[in-house]
Amino acid sequence: MARSRRNPGGFRPVGPRLSLDVDAPDKVAPVLMTAADRFYEDAGELEGVWQEKSAGRPWEIIAKELEAAADRITVKLKRLGW
Repeated sequence: MARSRRNPGGFRPVGPRLSLDVDAPDKVAPVLMTAADRFYEDAGELEGVWQEKSAGRPWEIIAKELEAAADRITVKLKRLGW
């Protein structure tokens, strides 16, 4: 994949693309958790390839934020009866 503003590193996506096109509010949290899982996987791969424990840290931070957002969404939707 070529370098661009949206993809400055020129990285190619691996595996199926993640779709945020959901048909119901209760489908959002699982999508965020799937994205978090992929970021955790990427973090582990970077640490292994670079032999540097901190190499994947930015991806771990993003994954934790996505997990937290998914948890908040789940709680709020349950309060609304979803």
